[in-house]
Amino acid sequence: MTDLCANDLEPETLVNQAREWAIALWERAEGLQGLGSENARHTAARWAGVTPGLLWSLRYRPPASIDASPYLKLQNTYDRLIKSVEGKSAENLIALKALPTTPSRARLIAQLEEFLGIAASEEARPPSKRAG
Repeated sequence: MTDLCANDLEPETLVNQAREWAIALWERAEGLQGLGSENARHTAARWAGVTPGLLWSLRYRPPASIDASPYLKLQNTYDRLIKSVEGKSAENLIALKALPTTPSRARLIAQLEEFLGIAASEEARPPSKRAG
């Protein structure tokens, strides 16, 4: 492990973070392209600039450590392709809620809340605790 241990993170922690990013990218490629898992893995690897074998390894047989370069490539790609989408979706949700309610807009708001994980937390709270 080079450079990344300076962050006081254990190699296992770094591998687990990289694994989460790799799986998220792989699943995003599967969802966007409607391709099989194998083609999606190659697409996600191309996005991140890493080998398809690294994605497979992270998903099914995580290594004991990961080099700084692939770790940072996965992190940057995840931030660019997934976190940015979630941020834009949250901004759009705020804008949609500010508009007058229509049945189709209400469905879209519910879908965005579900995507962002907001609806589940609202339903989990008792009605008396919800902001109203």
